[in-house]
Amino acid sequence: MRALIIALASFLLAGCSVIPKSVLKEVDRDITIDMVQAHPERYAGAKVLWGGIILNSENLEEVTEIEILETELAFDERPEDGSSKGRFVLQSPGYLDTNIFSKNKRITVAGTVKSIERRKIGKMDYPYPIITPIEIRTFEPLSEYYEPNYYGPYGPYGPYPYGPYGPSYPYGPNYPFGPYRNPLYPYPYPFP
Repeated sequence: MRALIIALASFLLAGCSVIPKSVLKEVDRDITIDMVQAHPERYAGAKVLWGGIILNSENLEEVTEIEILETELAFDERPEDGSSKGRFVLQSPGYLDTNIFSKNKRITVAGTVKSIERRKIGKMDYPYPIITPIEIRTFEPLSEYYEPNYYGPYGPYGPYPYGPYGPSYPYGPNYPFGPYRNPLYPYPYPFP
C-alpha cells in the first residue's frame, strides 16, 4: 500500500513541471542573475532556469530579443509575484512572434548564459545577462477578476451566525419569549 501511495504521488508530481525533465536535469537552479552579473566569465556557458514578466520583445535582423523582469519560480516552475533580482534578455536565434511574447506575460526560460551586455535603463547603465534559450514557456498575465458569486470565507451573509434575518427568523422578533404575536391583532387569538 505504501509503495502504491509513493508511486501515485511521484506520478502526480511529475506532471507539475512546465519544462521537460530532460532539460531540468541539465540546468543549475542555484545560479541567480546577480551571481552572473558579478562574475560573467565564471558563468558563461552555464545552463540556468529563470522566469519572470516580459517587459519588451523585439524582432531584430537575425534574432528576437525579449527583455524580462526576473521573479522567483514556484514549485511548478511558473513565475510568481514577488521580489526581483534584476532583468535579463532572452536572445533567440530566428523569429519569435512578438504577439505571443507580449508585454506583461509570464515566462519561464531554460537556457544558456551567453554573456553580459551593458544597456541603458533610463539614464543608468545596466548589465543585462544574455540568455540563449533551450526551452521557453509563456503564461497569461494573472487576472484580478473574482467570480461574481465569491462571498469570501463567511458566505453571502457575512460573519453573522443567524444569517440576514436575525436569531428569531422563522418565529419573529419575540421568539425567545414565546410564540410570535401580531401586535395589531387582538389578544387572545380567537383560535387555539
